[in-house]
Amino acid sequence: MSRTSRSLWIKAIRKCDGRCWFCGLEAKTIDHATPRSRGGRNSIDNLLPACVYCNNLKGDMTISQFRKYVKALLVRKMIETGYIWGGLGGLVVIFYGEGNTNPLRY
Repeated sequence: MSRTSRSLWIKAIRKCDGRCWFCGLEAKTIDHATPRSRGGRNSIDNLLPACVYCNNLKGDMTISQFRKYVKALLVRKMIETGYIWGGLGGLVVIFYGEGNTNPLRY
């Protein structure tokens, strides 16, 4: 598979004004929403700006799988730190690129 062209890379980074689509921090990489290992293409519709941490954490997961993974990490951390309240099943993970302008909101 070919690498992403520079022009596509720049367009992808600009999607969120240079911020990571997942957490809102500075994006230094791009990620494939549908991973290339799962048939995802190097098209602007499949490319998302990402910080190195989120890109590495997501790996070859789909967006849906990554959302579930992030939710599990958050719940685990809340339990470990004693920050527990009723209704953890109702916890919703909204990524920065989906309109969450405050990544620390959750």
